[in-house]
Amino acid sequence: MRTLALCALLGAASLAHAERRIAIDVDLRVDAKADAAVEVADTFADALASGDLDTVKSLLAEDVIVLESGGVEASRDEYFAHHAAADAKYLADATQTITRRIAKAEGATIWIATESTLAKPNRPSAKNAETLVLAKRQGRWKIVHIHWSSRD
Repeated sequence: MRTLALCALLGAASLAHAERRIAIDVDLRVDAKADAAVEVADTFADALASGDLDTVKSLLAEDVIVLESGGVEASRDEYFAHHAAADAKYLADATQTITRRIAKAEGATIWIATESTLAKPNRPSAKNAETLVLAKRQGRWKIVHIHWSSRD
């Protein structure tokens, strides 16, 4: 395992979306083999926050499983029929501060665990936990599993 250069990660995040911030004291433990999958995860988060649902859709496997708010959406189509637009709307004015990320390569899959704080105007901050599992599909990393949980 190695630690990613924080300045490179900050630069990429600030270029993508100025409103999405990563904490200076972030604890990053990312396998070198997971770097490309972490880029997909960040692109996914940025696209969702900016409402770019076409990009979001392109990064999700058709058979993705999304666990959110105590429920299960068992495909990309089901996620888009129920929560994708609402998730994008919720994140539109939020600032995410990633405080810890661990990413590991396990054979043909990568899992990424991220802890963050989400701040929104006139609302208390929320602590968030996210697990993404990515797998190679037709030569590209696709998100095959998402689990989100949060608390105030």
